[in-house]
Amino acid sequence: MKKTLIISLIAASAMATTSCSDFLDRLPMTEPNNETYLSTENQVRSYINGLYMAIPTFNQYGLGVRAEEKNSDNILAEQYDERLNGEFTNFSGASDWSTGYQNLRDVNYFFHYYTVSEDEENDNLRSLRGEAHFLRAYWHFYLLKRFGNIPLMDAFWDENATIEGLQIPQKPRNEVAKFILQDLTTAKGLLHGRSEYKGLRINKEAAMILAMNVALYEGSWEKYHANDAFAAQTNESEYFFNQVITWGDELFQAGITLNTKDTDPFGATTPADAFAHMFNQKDYSNVPEAVFWKKYSMAEGVYNSVVPSLAGGIVDTDGAAGLSKSLVDNYLNADGTFINPTDAKYKDFNVMFENRDPRLMETVMSTGHKFRSATITRPMCVKEFIQDATTDEEKQSNAEILSPYLNGDGNGRNLTGFHTALGVDTTYTRDSFWDTGLVIFRYSEALLAYAEAAEELKKCDDTVLEKTLKLLRERAGVTYVKPNDMGKDPHFSDFGYELTPNMQEIRRERRSELALQGFRLDDLMRWKGEKLIVNQRGRGAYLGHDGVLYKSFNTSDTETANALGRLLTDVNGWLDPLQGRLPNGYQFHADRDYLMPISPDELALNKLLKQNPNW
Repeated sequence: MKKTLIISLIAASAMATTSCSDFLDRLPMTEPNNETYLSTENQVRSYINGLYMAIPTFNQYGLGVRAEEKNSDNILAEQYDERLNGEFTNFSGASDWSTGYQNLRDVNYFFHYYTVSEDEENDNLRSLRGEAHFLRAYWHFYLLKRFGNIPLMDAFWDENATIEGLQIPQKPRNEVAKFILQDLTTAKGLLHGRSEYKGLRINKEAAMILAMNVALYEGSWEKYHANDAFAAQTNESEYFFNQVITWGDELFQAGITLNTKDTDPFGATTPADAFAHMFNQKDYSNVPEAVFWKKYSMAEGVYNSVVPSLAGGIVDTDGAAGLSKSLVDNYLNADGTFINPTDAKYKDFNVMFENRDPRLMETVMSTGHKFRSATITRPMCVKEFIQDATTDEEKQSNAEILSPYLNGDGNGRNLTGFHTALGVDTTYTRDSFWDTGLVIFRYSEALLAYAEAAEELKKCDDTVLEKTLKLLRERAGVTYVKPNDMGKDPHFSDFGYELTPNMQEIRRERRSELALQGFRLDDLMRWKGEKLIVNQRGRGAYLGHDGVLYKSFNTSDTETANALGRLLTDVNGWLDPLQGRLPNGYQFHADRDYLMPISPDELALNKLLKQNPNW
């Protein structure tokens, strides 16, 4: 039976794809009689398995979530995010709207045709029903983040698929959030715990983490957008922050822990290994921190190309890209102290990584981190190229150099000097790197949500910090220093708000711990982070002629010299790769782009819908 667990995230189910606007043209969803289709455990499991297929995960080709954060200040990409640059049109939200509602329709089909009575339900069937409640919550949250006020799809609409029947008004965003939390409350009461399926299926703890994320998102949105066009009808931020604490207090009793050097089942020898292993292993069954994860299997024909692509230096499969200096500057020193990113020593590519938070080296490739091509494995090595090498020692030194891929063409070219390291297993001891697992919900998310909500409520005392921030930093190998003892970092962006030392460090920790995992855009949106977007375009490593990165290239080679000459830098020598494409920085419209537009097609169909501000 255990082997069949993979099927929960692999098996496809015949799913109809429909948006709110094409119900009338839709064919029946299934051939079997709907009245009896979902009446046995096997039928129910098969149907629910199919619903898993829509959850965003690694595809066979591409980088998935590892490249997603070009929609934020973490990745600079030639194929930049159009929303950040204010280039969306009134139709730009159509795909997201359709994706959310077609998946909600499929979940509600289950509730409509599920015919097993409570007397006939066993624990497995109850848990499967709980998975459906989780997925309905998941897709409503997907829509809430993008569109704000939305119609609740709490039932199967097909039987009302007439023009008149589809006149459904939007609910205020805080009512939507409360509906989501209620669905997750129901799910929590029905679901098996993580231990039942070792995290391979949606479980009780995953529902609790999702609830914390939902409540944190809505609470902070209502607080920071209280005085703009995106404000909720009623500011209930305190209520939602308290929900985070309530759910978190219960989760803390569930026995879930972080993966540490002492508990890591993969043989971690350093704290940094324990963090890195959350992203580059095949099987997370015995890692409680991996609350809900997807397993890949070459034998089953389900695989992904993330590790081979990352190991080859690709940051974005759509084109040339690189991680931002802003992300690199976010990480503390290993002793828990602030860095001064304006210090001249950080012009040295290697010094930049010395004695820093070990998560920096596990997230961004630096000297010693191995690349892998189709034929060879070599570590990155940035040092001065000896132009007129004559001795064997000098020639050997030159042969060891492997600089960031700043020259060349295609998506392997790096724009900033910073390649992605997160998820790459540099030991290269496994038979296959096409089956690295993906952790979808991680316990660290809950710790960060809890700390942030507590600080918003002015309840983040030493006890809270010791079971959240302290645990995360010490797991990574960073000395924990109380934020109030550190004071405020003058180089940390407060988004224009007066953040407390606690909040500053919680936000820093969130970016460091969750980098390249798909959280950054949501954080910028809910924190009203326009000051990190508008008129900004990001920078990369130092490429001045006096720096070791520039000197690591053989400038006597014509091709390399020409490539270096094409690289764009600012007046101080830092890589500024998007200055040609974004001469004035991102032109995000702060009065409009925090929410996506509802498609004119949907507005024409449902006359009760109201368009989002300034679209």
